[in-house]
Amino acid sequence: MSASDRNRVFVLVLLFVSAVTSAFADDTPANDAPAKSALPESGLKSGYRSQDSDDLAMPMKPVVPLSAAGQSRNEALSWFMTGRFLDPNHRNEPAKSLNAFRKAIQLDPEAIEIYRTLVPLEFQADNIAAAVRYATKAVQLDPDDYGILELLARQAAISGQLPESIRHFERAVNSPRMSKTSPEYVFLNKDLGILYATTGQREKAADSFEIVFDALKTPEKYGIDSRTRNRMLTSPETAYEKIGQVLLDAKRLKIALEAFEMAAKSAKPGAGGNLSFNRAKILFLSDKSDEALAELQKYFGDQRTTKGREPYQLLDEILAKLNRSDELIHQLEKMADDDSQNVALQFFFADRLADAGELERARTIYDTMLQRGGDVSGYGGLARILRKMQKSDELLEALGRGMARGEDAIATLEPELKALSEDKALMGILLETGRKRAAEKTLTFEEAYLLAKLAAALKDPDSSGQFYRLAIDSNHNPNRPAVLIQIEMAEMYMKLRAYSQAVDTYHEVLESKILLEKGRARFFSLLAQALSHDNRTDEAVEAISEAIKREDDNAGFRFYEAWIYIRARNWDESIRKLEQVMKDFEDEKEVVQLSQFSLSNVYVQKGELQKGEEILEKILEVNPESSQANNDLGYLWADQGKNLERAEKMIRKALAAEPDNGSYLDSLGWVLFKLGKLEDAIEPLEQSVDKISAGGDGTVWDHLGDLFLKMMRTEKAVEAWQTALKHLEDEKTTDTQLLDRIKDKLLQHGPQEQPKPASKGSP
Repeated sequence: MSASDRNRVFVLVLLFVSAVTSAFADDTPANDAPAKSALPESGLKSGYRSQDSDDLAMPMKPVVPLSAAGQSRNEALSWFMTGRFLDPNHRNEPAKSLNAFRKAIQLDPEAIEIYRTLVPLEFQADNIAAAVRYATKAVQLDPDDYGILELLARQAAISGQLPESIRHFERAVNSPRMSKTSPEYVFLNKDLGILYATTGQREKAADSFEIVFDALKTPEKYGIDSRTRNRMLTSPETAYEKIGQVLLDAKRLKIALEAFEMAAKSAKPGAGGNLSFNRAKILFLSDKSDEALAELQKYFGDQRTTKGREPYQLLDEILAKLNRSDELIHQLEKMADDDSQNVALQFFFADRLADAGELERARTIYDTMLQRGGDVSGYGGLARILRKMQKSDELLEALGRGMARGEDAIATLEPELKALSEDKALMGILLETGRKRAAEKTLTFEEAYLLAKLAAALKDPDSSGQFYRLAIDSNHNPNRPAVLIQIEMAEMYMKLRAYSQAVDTYHEVLESKILLEKGRARFFSLLAQALSHDNRTDEAVEAISEAIKREDDNAGFRFYEAWIYIRARNWDESIRKLEQVMKDFEDEKEVVQLSQFSLSNVYVQKGELQKGEEILEKILEVNPESSQANNDLGYLWADQGKNLERAEKMIRKALAAEPDNGSYLDSLGWVLFKLGKLEDAIEPLEQSVDKISAGGDGTVWDHLGDLFLKMMRTEKAVEAWQTALKHLEDEKTTDTQLLDRIKDKLLQHGPQEQPKPASKGSP
């Protein structure tokens, strides 16, 4: 390299370092805007020499002056290079690196390469909202960027948004740039297959796992090295047996058997018994029950326990298929005598005895096995027997002991708790037993907590709250802070519409000293919702303001603020707040769309129907498949009695996408009523009242009342309006116009005396 070349390189490096130094001399905050030029004013404008004998090096000037856009792109590139210089792979100054990349994206928001660097760093820094916002913009610019799509998919899965996660994974795996013979393709299919299996999409799960299976058999085809392959085989998610099970669930019997056989070959010596069980399942599904029974006996002959209850359940099904169910208890008894330490077998045998009415004998088996140890499922089985025997004291003790077995106990006991909650008489006795034990100071934390859950299932907020407080008082586990129980209690009050108690409980939560500031923001927002439902609007506004003060960039909090004004029927202020949310968070698609639907509804409630319709029509222009927009506009037209046939088609389109949506069912019933199809309207309206659990069921009952009146079934109409009135009063509705209309209908068509609201759920 010549001296002059070296000088030029040196000058460029000096310019770059000078830009870096200037950029962070004052540690500029990340969100400052607009960004100034990354190249500072300096003496370099007058030229530079590294030695006196060198020619003077002057900054280059473009022949054609740069446009403003070109200058912004150049400055963005400078900030981008600054970020690269400071990133973890070089100077390892992540905060300053992030700041530089953010400056770059402000200057050139269409530069996809900046997003590809910025998005992973935002995720690594746990700036999730920003990361998702930037990633969403990136895939708008480049819909085939499977790397960004994968990041979005993983974050959606972490957030519990499984359909959204699946959608992103599907786009990633189908990207034209994704090689179908690459390791990335295999790993994306693995994750997608797991999500499909989790959400019950068996066929799609099997499609994905077939690719994973092929990669394990022919790793060289996908460029997978031996270490990666071995890691996949030892992972519970991608082991041969797991793959075989997914394929079996989709009834792909031949390839499932191949996977099970490979699992047996790769297993440790003596582990072949699982293959016999898996073969038995495949034979049974292939309508070869005799052969399946013979294969299953091989598994039993080894006295294996690896498959838990499944083999005995399969035995039950095979014998039923062969019309030999009367042999089941005899076979189980013989195996139980030969294998007295097999807990799964003993419990399954006891359950079948209980089904046959031999309760004492079944109870003895459970007691014996639980004395030796046992697990939560054993206490669930014992509770089932004690429930059948109506022994409340022992039942409560068994449930409490079961819950004490671990954090996952509630989920394991859930089926029995559900069955118990449906036995109203026994539940009443059980609650009294709990109160008696509390008075005697013998009620354990676990028993009190379970009774709180059971009382909530009975929709008894007072009893539930009583036992939650007893649970808090008897809680001596330092790893189980009282605030966690208080949070659950507040959620129970909200669900059961005991809003005043919810407010008090959220205040207690906020007094907890273990809440981080971010947590306090969230609970101020929850307090605001409870206050709003309790019609304490001014206090609700104060509470949501406290949340916003702590997280002013939280779009959800800002939307809740608008929602409070909507509920208070302050239309002008709610319009102002919603429009501001859409302006401030224009990149957050879900919040913007939610605000649009809310704004449409506000205009409708305000009486400006045309404006409400226009908003929905604009949504449909962008997304004609939007279920909510189709439903809402269809309902709005139906309510006005116009465009009825088109409205019916739109509502049916929405229902086809979401057949269990109670609001859409109400819309269908209402448009059919308006069309005069009275008999057809009954079913969707009656289905709707079963689907809508809160905040809207009063309207549906009102619709049912109008329908029954039109059909000359006045008594049924009155019952429906009485039920509507009770719902609206329970909800503490602020819709006084709807309340007045229903009361007028009851005065016109009901009994002469003051109407009494019917109980919830009246026909």
